[in-house]
Amino acid sequence: MFEKRLSEFTGAPYVVLTDSCSNAIFLSLKYLQKHYYIPVQETRLIIPKQTYISVPQQIIHAGFEPCFDNIKWKGGYQIGNFPLFDYAVGLKRNMYKDGQFQCLSFQQKKALNIGKGGAILLNNKEAYETLKRMAHDGRDSSIPVHEDNNIILGWHMNMTPDDSVKGVLLLNQLSKE
Repeated sequence: MFEKRLSEFTGAPYVVLTDSCSNAIFLSLKYLQKHYYIPVQETRLIIPKQTYISVPQQIIHAGFEPCFDNIKWKGGYQIGNFPLFDYAVGLKRNMYKDGQFQCLSFQQKKALNIGKGGAILLNNKEAYETLKRMAHDGRDSSIPVHEDNNIILGWHMNMTPDDSVKGVLLLNQLSKE
């Protein structure tokens, strides 16, 4: 339900919920590393010098090298030459831009202050389905693990049901403003 409400609020066709924006960035990088349709010329990803510490850490964890530049930004910024954007502080109504992977944060100081959590906004159904599996131990959480014949490499980075419910309630309040 939270994915659906966040999709309606932001205009993104698909939303993958995660346990943090940091992990949303990591999962997006791992997905794009494997599926990106334009070859990446190098492993160095340019990001602003003024960003949250976990962003360069996630870049390193995903197998890339962060390269800092004096980039001025407000609300969000692009990570390297991927269609990946860190919008940890930029949640807005109808914010989604076609073709982007936009990562959000729901930390207590953010507009949607669940306390913990994140999301990836995107418009690619195949990427959505793959990222959902990646965030949930590589499996489809809607079926029993012993019945899932398509388990992929994944991580335990999904948003908890309790945080999802809190997200729906907070988004309903934010939508009224």
